[in-house]
Order: sequence, then C-alpha cells, then structure tokens
Amino acid sequence: TEDAPAGVTYATGAATLRSSAHRAVYSKARKADRGPVSPLGSLPEQMRRLELLDVFEAGGETDPRPAVARLLARADRDVGAWPESDCDCHSPSSDRRLEAFVVPPSSLADAKAGTCVDAQASLAALVAGDDAPDGVLNVFERMLRSRVLPRLKERLIECGALKAGTNSAKTTFYAQTPPTLRLQPGPSNRYVRPHRDAEYGHQDGEINFWIPLTDLDVTNVDLHVESIPDAGDYKPTNAKVGQAACFHGTSCRHFVPANGTRNARVSLDFRVGVEGFFDPEWSMAGTKADHDRRTFAV
Repeated sequence: TEDAPAGVTYATGAATLRSSAHRAVYSKARKADRGPVSPLGSLPEQMRRLELLDVFEAGGETDPRPAVARLLARADRDVGAWPESDCDCHSPSSDRRLEAFVVPPSSLADAKAGTCVDAQASLAALVAGDDAPDGVLNVFERMLRSRVLPRLKERLIECGALKAGTNSAKTTFYAQTPPTLRLQPGPSNRYVRPHRDAEYGHQDGEINFWIPLTDLDVTNVDLHVESIPDAGDYKPTNAKVGQAACFHGTSCRHFVPANGTRNARVSLDFRVGVEGFFDPEWSMAGTKADHDRRTFAV
C-alpha cells in the first residue's frame, strides 16, 4: 500500500486469512456461566506438553496438500490465486506450490471494510463443501482415524488418564470439523498476537493440533508456544511438513510471527476434545460462529 513500510506488501489488517469466523465477544451472561462439566477433572500434565506427531507422507492418503491446492485453484479472486508463472497448463492444480499462492492485500483489510469478512466467508465455504473422495474433508477424516486419534488415545493410556489394557474399549473424541485452513502471505509486518484459546471459549479438555503445509525453511514462519501457562518461554515447534504440533492451546499461550518472505505460509489446525474431560454440551456465552464437531469412537 502507499503508506506501507519499504519492502512490506501487507501492512494493515489481519495477518492471516482463515476459513473460520469463530470469535468471542463480551457477554454479561458469562458471569453466571457454570463452565464446562468434566467428570474426570483436568487433563493430566503430560497431555499438555508439546509433542510432534507424524500425520502424513508426501503423496500418501493422508497428505492434505493436493486437496488444498485443488481447493485454492477454485477460489474466488478475493481469496487469491497463483501467479501465471506458477501455473503450468500441462500439470494438475494439485501439483501447485502452496508457498506461491498470493492473497490480495485488500482481502486482509480491516473487517470494518468488509473485504476480510467476505474473503473469510468464501474460504470457509470452500473448505466446508470440499467433500469429494479426494477432497479436504475426507483426507482430514482419514488423518484423524489413522494417525491423530490413535496416538491421542495412546498418550492418554501412557499418562494414566485411561487404564492400561483399555485399547480394545472405545474412547470418544470430539474433533473440530472442518479444520481451519490459514493463509499467511508476505512480506508482511502483521502477526498473530500471543493468546490462549480459553479467551475464545475453548475448554481445558481439548488438545490443539497445528499442521504446516508449507516448508518452514521457505517461509521462515513457525508457531511459537510457551512450555507451561504464563511461562513466557516461547519456542518454535520445529514441526516439519508431514508433522502435527500437538499442544494445550487452551492454557498455553502461542503466537505466529510476521511473515517477512514473499512465500505464503499455509497450515491446518483443529482441536480435539477428550471424553470425560470435555463437555460437548457447553459453549461459552458470547461465542460466535462456534466450530462444528464430529464424534469419533476409537
């Protein structure tokens, strides 16, 4: 923009374009809110620690990148597009580099201008409707069933939250579906501030999963998480493409720095509630456009 610092293309508005309108506003009703009911109490300390989990291999059935590329190739102009130099008419859209995707600066303008809201709604509709066999939703479900939820159950057994020998018994998980797709273009001086998800109505009985779909060595952008609540000792997750960073985002603050490169950072994130620790009937007063969830028995 005309007033942007030298070398900065994205100098106003949001740092990321996301496929979710979830937010929380002040509500007087919150004072009388009983809060979520968790029969098993709080998640054990071991479940709150950062862990890296392998969730896909390149070209495998749980690799969401081709599905995300196909989805973005169908996006409206307010979401963005690839430069012509990155569009090979002889190659399928699934082969396009996500790092090269360009979001219009106007689509990250302040919400009052309307453009950010419109682009966000457009991206959200694309993700929510991508239910083809090789679409984002089905690839995501395969990832949940084969990689994410089995390991989450293993961790619960390892830390004693579930009794040893209960592998054959079903455990219920409440997974955010669809996941949130985030696009963070650059060069930008905009960043995602340090926050904990409890501010937005998320419960203690949830675990966060953050999955980078673009190379951190190319974007120089990583999620930074503190080790325990209020420690302030933020460190990058060092999650590579193919891995998920699992952490307790409800209590541990986290942030994403500005993207100073010309490459887009693209990621998926979601939360999973654990039976006995998560209350599926509770929603914080003042929460708007809350995430949908699906129940999985593992």
